[in-house]
Amino acid sequence: MLSGELWPAHPHPYPGECLSSWIVRTAHHNGLKLQTFSDIVFGKSNQIWNRDLDRLAPGFVLQIMSNRASISLKEANKSTLKLYTNRLFPTLKPSGILRWTNPLVLHHRKHTGFGMQFCPLCLLEDSEPYFRIAWRLSLYTFCPIHQVMMEDHCPCGASVNFHRIELGKANQFEPSTLDECYQCSRLLSSVEPRVIQLLPMSVYTIWNRVLRVITRGFVNSGPINYERLILLHQICKIIVSPRFNRKIKRYICDTSGLPTWDIGIHRYFEQYDVDERHYVLKLAWWLVGNTNKKLKESIRRKFLQHNYLYRDSSDLFLRSVVK
Repeated sequence: MLSGELWPAHPHPYPGECLSSWIVRTAHHNGLKLQTFSDIVFGKSNQIWNRDLDRLAPGFVLQIMSNRASISLKEANKSTLKLYTNRLFPTLKPSGILRWTNPLVLHHRKHTGFGMQFCPLCLLEDSEPYFRIAWRLSLYTFCPIHQVMMEDHCPCGASVNFHRIELGKANQFEPSTLDECYQCSRLLSSVEPRVIQLLPMSVYTIWNRVLRVITRGFVNSGPINYERLILLHQICKIIVSPRFNRKIKRYICDTSGLPTWDIGIHRYFEQYDVDERHYVLKLAWWLVGNTNKKLKESIRRKFLQHNYLYRDSSDLFLRSVVK
């Protein structure tokens, strides 16, 4: 059935679609369960679902998807986190926390973390629901198209595991859509959207522009300031640090009028849930902005120590960012 040069059904990835979503859709379009499709196409000895496939896609997987769906290997690579190399992080390292990338936290083949987010309105408007590679990013806390909060789990509490929606459904021949929760079967597209408050407007103007560039896959969108995003990430790290954030968090809230929230304690910014990251990013964007004026003032008034800007960072430009 799948022996030809092209598969009987060979859907191309939708705009911005991640590799894992594309593979699941391809299996379903060919009338096969995902595991059956994977065994036939990639080989039983190659278990590809026990990893973060969008981060650690084997070359042969991308080559097969490219050849059998009749798209270029370059386009296939854009469905992975490689797209953000030298745009959001310097290298796509194979393990550990990756800057600006939500971890999936795999247990066998199940994602126990909340690494894949979703916009319920995007899923609702899709002719065929699919998941975007941009939704893996930790700074992508709201949808720049619909101006609603991203969600990182089903109301039942389950994380997104669209590659597991077939489990326990041996007698179901018609595949579910990818927006179905694997745990409770609720459609994620039916989740009530949460409209964001566009305040302070100066923050959202910058933030929204960056997210729109990311949404378009950096195509016909103009550049984004890579070093500014490194600085933003460093400020986020400071704000979530119980050791270093005491003064600067209070200063930002008192000066900007933004509320003071208590957030949990995690080692890395990327490990926080979407609501906490949204709050932290709002504070960080207010301080960073388009210029260093507020940052310099916070250092001058001793609410932020200059050496915190480059502490535990290999990005040398941070040492001179406010000089």
